[in-house]
Amino acid sequence: MYIYPEIPQEILETIRSCTTAVVIGHVGPDGDCVHSQIATQKLLQKMGVEAHLVNTGPFQRKEIREYEPLFAPHIGPQLKAKKPLVVMVDCSTLDRIGYLAEEIEGLTLLTIDHHASGDNFGDLAYIVPKSLSTTLCIMQFYKALEVELTKEIAEHIFFGLATDTGFLKFIGPYRGETFQLLGELVELGVSPNDIYNQMEGGNTLISQRFLATLLLRAQSLLEGRLMIVEEEPADVTNFDLNDRPSDLLYSHLLGVDKVEVVLYFKYIASDVWEIGFRSSHSSSIDVGAISSTLSGGGHRKAAGATVEGKLEDLKKLLITTIERELNRE
Repeated sequence: MYIYPEIPQEILETIRSCTTAVVIGHVGPDGDCVHSQIATQKLLQKMGVEAHLVNTGPFQRKEIREYEPLFAPHIGPQLKAKKPLVVMVDCSTLDRIGYLAEEIEGLTLLTIDHHASGDNFGDLAYIVPKSLSTTLCIMQFYKALEVELTKEIAEHIFFGLATDTGFLKFIGPYRGETFQLLGELVELGVSPNDIYNQMEGGNTLISQRFLATLLLRAQSLLEGRLMIVEEEPADVTNFDLNDRPSDLLYSHLLGVDKVEVVLYFKYIASDVWEIGFRSSHSSSIDVGAISSTLSGGGHRKAAGATVEGKLEDLKKLLITTIERELNRE
């Protein structure tokens, strides 16, 4: 059974001696990012630290929008003058935090993450690629620092894990430690049913029509092993791009027989695309590695990158790359 690595004493002592901190995460946060930030803030506050949440946004995913008011978009000059400890969670590359990379210059940086594509930069780092979510890494800090896990904090940790595992669908064999940790969270009062309803419920009719439109546009390539879906500029006015049915789209397309990889090109602006990468549980394709070639990041099974370029050029590049990887299998 997998055992999480011990947190270095230097990191624990840095936290214990901290008086002010800023907790930051990646642009376009998802559930694991938002709940990792909040769980980290709660940890620091329980230790008497003045802790602030900062994220550039946008908070587009419906299940996290309610938390947006908790976050500031910038690290103000008065706060920076206090020389806070910067705790960066759920990302370990500077390009993933947007303009905050400039705002944290000169400050001590602690990175807590589970992405294998990170740079391991900064002053201190606890990066566990085998962890299924960053929130589970944060849970290790609660244990190491002997800070009580309450039901509220347990819900944040569970939510982050549920986000990054497709509500446990992406967990493979030999991960009994994850279910042991889940058991601890449930015993603290977490309701998996309530978390599932928060994640999957509340869909709007227009988002479901958008999903239907995207499914009709799906292109099957490489003998059915690759699916590509692209948004169009007209979608900006025809649908609500703040309510993209991304997770449902990936789920539907990965459920098609033989499909190993899904690429979702999200329209941001003229010749600017946010590309979502997903690979099936049975595929050996590492989409995190592929996205890193475009300065993106993520996991073996789920990743993303924001790129500039002509759509057809980007599609051609990625089709060639994925075909090469598939031929290696």
